[in-house]
Amino acid sequence: MKHIPNLLTLANAICGMMAIYFIVNASNTGLAISLIAAATFDMFDGWAARKIGTSSELGKQLDSLADAISFGATSGFLWSSILADYGHMPQPWAMLIGALVTASSVYRLGVFNTLEGGSKDFIGMPTPANALFALGLWSWMGRWDNWEWIMNLEGTPLLIWHLGLALLAFYTVYWQNASFKVMSLKGGGSKGRKWGQYALFGIFAIMIPFFGALSISIVVFLLPIISAIALRGEAQHH
Repeated sequence: MKHIPNLLTLANAICGMMAIYFIVNASNTGLAISLIAAATFDMFDGWAARKIGTSSELGKQLDSLADAISFGATSGFLWSSILADYGHMPQPWAMLIGALVTASSVYRLGVFNTLEGGSKDFIGMPTPANALFALGLWSWMGRWDNWEWIMNLEGTPLLIWHLGLALLAFYTVYWQNASFKVMSLKGGGSKGRKWGQYALFGIFAIMIPFFGALSISIVVFLLPIISAIALRGEAQHH
């Protein structure tokens, strides 16, 4: 029984490797299933450790190492594919920018391991949310009706497109280790927190018929803004 939490953590890492495989093979379905499975294992390994009473320093380290694969390396590969395969940016520049995203994720996870637990909210963008942001953009750009017009860009419009995507990638490098607070989507808390959670799900439900997978990226992008509003109300409430 005591090994169950660590086995769940290792399953998270395995799903991360499968996610990278599906990125290389341009499989939206396989990638989505792998990332959802990785996030599920990531959520339940800590829960299982608390239930069994086997929380340990080893488990904490393994959790971050698995996340570095599932959400850190995967985000880097996603961004490399976004920039090179769909953004038409030459290599090795696309992979280098993707590697910076991964390095930012690894640094965040390393910092997390040095902190004491307490708040259920996050400082900076969590690595799973960062991976979901890249997933939504990658899936949307991979649609033929979007990919076709991107491939026809050339000259100045192509350069502007490259710069825009690169700036967006650099912003994800920044926001993982930024100082703003991101609210947890777990239940409980003030009316402001609940309003923020309902707002995120509502925005997603409204946008998905129009923007498809890009709705995931839009909601993640809005998460710090809605968190600031919702958590400020909670602070005033207390």
